[in-house]
Amino acid sequence: MVATIDNFEKSKEFFKSGDILNALESFTKALDSSDPSKEINKKDFILFLENLLQYSKDNNLKNEEAMVLRTLGRTHSKLKNHVEGLKYSYQALKIQKKIGRKLDIAESLAFLAEDLEISGNFDECINSFSEAAEIFHELGKLSKENEIKNDIKRLKEISEQLVKDEYILNKFHIDDY
Repeated sequence: MVATIDNFEKSKEFFKSGDILNALESFTKALDSSDPSKEINKKDFILFLENLLQYSKDNNLKNEEAMVLRTLGRTHSKLKNHVEGLKYSYQALKIQKKIGRKLDIAESLAFLAEDLEISGNFDECINSFSEAAEIFHELGKLSKENEIKNDIKRLKEISEQLVKDEYILNKFHIDDY
């Protein structure tokens, strides 16, 4: 828990100095080492990110705004607020596509796909992962591309199994009992 507090305090210091990207990096370390069941952390973390977001908007820092939105999406997902997480992830991706930084776009697509998987939206998840894999390929990030292709393969297998299971349930009227 000490690492969480230390990293969160560092995040606040970076924010005070106007260094949003380092504030987010330190915040992510705090989030990764936090206990999601602690109500105080949830409120503090979300409030901190909302303040970063407002600062980024007020100062027309589009890249930082996108990164804060992406972090808000990841934070909400970690806190099991998946609908909110998806909302922020989509907003971040929209801004990042306008900015055109391919690595940020690919990473956001991969994060979005992970959140979509949790929601059970496998088709959209696979589409998002596929788009991310193409961009990683263009950028020469082949290990990341292969990692995502493995995720796509796994998701297709799950999706096929779900279709088979549904067929069997319908064929034998299992749900009717």
